Order: sequence, then C-alpha cells, then structure tokens
Amino acid sequence: MGQVHILHADMDAFFSAVEQRENPDLQAKPVIVGGVNLSNRGVVSTASYEARKYGVHSAMPIAKAKKLCPNGIYLPARHKLYQAASAKIFSILKKYTPLVEKLSIDEAFLDVKGCEKLYGSAVEIAHKIKEEVKLKTNLTISIGVSVNKFLAKLASDYDKPNGLTVIKKEDIKKFMRNLNIDNIWGVGEVFAEKLAEADIYKASDLWSYSLEELKSNYGKAGVKLFFLARGKDKREVKKQNQIKSISHEETFIDNLKNQDKIFAYLFKMSEKVSFRLHSNSLKGITVFIKVRYADFSTYSRQKSLKVALNSSQQIYQIAKKLLLKNNLLTKSIRLLGIGVSNLCQEGQEQLNLFAQTDDQLDKTIDQLKRKYGFDKISRARKLYLDQDD
Repeated sequence: MGQVHILHADMDAFFSAVEQRENPDLQAKPVIVGGVNLSNRGVVSTASYEARKYGVHSAMPIAKAKKLCPNGIYLPARHKLYQAASAKIFSILKKYTPLVEKLSIDEAFLDVKGCEKLYGSAVEIAHKIKEEVKLKTNLTISIGVSVNKFLAKLASDYDKPNGLTVIKKEDIKKFMRNLNIDNIWGVGEVFAEKLAEADIYKASDLWSYSLEELKSNYGKAGVKLFFLARGKDKREVKKQNQIKSISHEETFIDNLKNQDKIFAYLFKMSEKVSFRLHSNSLKGITVFIKVRYADFSTYSRQKSLKVALNSSQQIYQIAKKLLLKNNLLTKSIRLLGIGVSNLCQEGQEQLNLFAQTDDQLDKTIDQLKRKYGFDKISRARKLYLDQDD
C-alpha cells in the first residue's frame, strides 16, 4: 500500500436531494422517495437526512416508514430525472481520471494515480470534484480518499453528508481499531451474531486471530475478515462499460396466489427484459428469478444455458420452470423478479437455429411497442392480467 490515490464518491441521499433541488419547498423537510401508491406496498428508495432522523432508511417498507415518520413527504421515484443528474455527475468524475468504476446511479470508485500532474493530489482532486458537482448540479457529494477501495468506501461514509475524509497509510490502524464488525464488507446481521458468540464486536477483536484460525472457523469469509479487519484490500478500480445484467421486478399491491396470474406477470416482465436486451443488442446465457413472500423471506434461483438468448418466450419458459421446479409457488408472493445475466453482444454468441422464429417475432413486437407504446402491443398471454381473480 502506498500513497492515497483511491476515491469513493457517493451522492448524499441522491433521489431525495434531487427532489429537494427541484422543489425548494421541500428543503429541510423529511422527503422519502419510493412508494408510488397509497397501499404502502412499496419500499423506500431514498430518504432525506431529515427523514433519517426518524429511523427511515432505504429498503424499508413504506408502511413502516409512515409509522416512524407520519409527517414525511412521500414521493414516487422519477428515474429519468435522476438519470439526467447522474449523467452530469459521472461526466465530472471522468474528467479527472479515466479509471471510474460505476457501482450504481450515484456511487463510484476512482483511481487518480498518475493524474496528479494535471489536477493535483488525490485530496485536491476530491475537493475539486465536490466543488464542481455543487456548481453544476446544486447537489452535494461525499468523498472518501485512501490507499484502497475498502478504506475509501469507509471514509466516504464517515462524515456524511457533504463530507471529505482521508485515511492515510499511517492512520489505518487507528481508524480500524474501533470499527464495528458489521461495517466490514460481507458481515451481515447473521454473521455478526455468529462473531459475537466469539466476543468479536470490533475489527481489532480479530487482530489476535491468525489467518488459519479464521479460515478454519469461518471458511472463505474468515479469510476476507483477516485482511479487511487490518484495512487490506488488493482489488483494483476497474473501468466498467458493459452492462452486467438486465432485470425487472415488481412488488404487488396484493400478494399473489393465483398461478395463472403469477405466470401472466412473469411473461409481462419477460417481455420487458427482452425488450431492453434487444434495445442494447444483447443476449445472455443465464436466466434468474427472485421471489419474496409476505414474510419478506426471499429466494433466488438461476439456470445457465449453452446458447445465449434474448427471446421473451424463452426467458419466460425458463423462469416458469425455475418457479415450478424449486416449489416457489407454495406461498403468496409479494415480489417477483426476473433477469438475464452473463451477457454478450448479438452476433458474438453461439448460434441457435431454432430461436430464429422467436427472435423475429420479438423484434417485430418491439418495433410496434416503440411506435405505439409498450403496453399497447403484446401477446395474448398477458390478457389474464385484465381479469379478476
């Protein structure tokens, strides 16, 4: 590990901040973005810092958020607005280094090594990014600066909102000593409870354990713990231009029990995934599904194929088999998701002569959707969605 050169840039309460920027009347008020309808079936996408004081956070059910913050301002997400703001932010980040690893719409790692002669030190670059983001978007961004990705991420979370924290090589031991164990990547609630059984609550509690002991006790997770608890992380910042996966999921107003209706929704989502694959000239070899029940238990299953696909019919059939084969239709479903991963460009995949008819039909339907609207044209299978249970 050498000099600080890794930045983690993270927008502050991004969706809520954009809404507050667009409507000055929302400034300094608890703004929660996520729920579209009044049935409280959705989840929180982003909560402003004013709302977080009430305990509201992302991924929380809207119903729970309203109990904690009944006077909050609840708004539906406006993704086109957020995407436009994100594009401006990432154009700023890429100005300072070509090595920008996008993690989400509002978060990225940067490696500024070699850019010092143009823009100054890593800390100076962080200051310049913050100033430029504020000037050009009227939004704030928190940045962590350190010697690796793990520490840079910890640093960006340390002093939010609008923070800038630097963890130098000589500061690592002091910074890590009192770090709560659940702030280490990969340590969730269940793992933290397991570690607590061994009186491990802080990163420094792991320092007395050898690599072999942690590996023996916790497997691969123990190996990760050994290094991360000491602030060591060898992962490099990688420029990501390719889409890794395309997916779509829906949270239902009423839990779904009827299999025919579930399959109708599944096909509707298969069409949306297929449409986006075609729009990006992509195919994929792995189809995956996600099911969440009323008790919030969640299951994911996937199937990889020898031949890449983007046909809505094929995606649907594989997803349907995954649901049936894994007995995932035994309880009422709250959320259903479907996606395709392990993507490649059309024309670069292994050919499948039998998929030609499906591909042509999909492309014809896609053209009609672009002309008349996505929900105006479809196969007959989705008509079931217009019927009552």
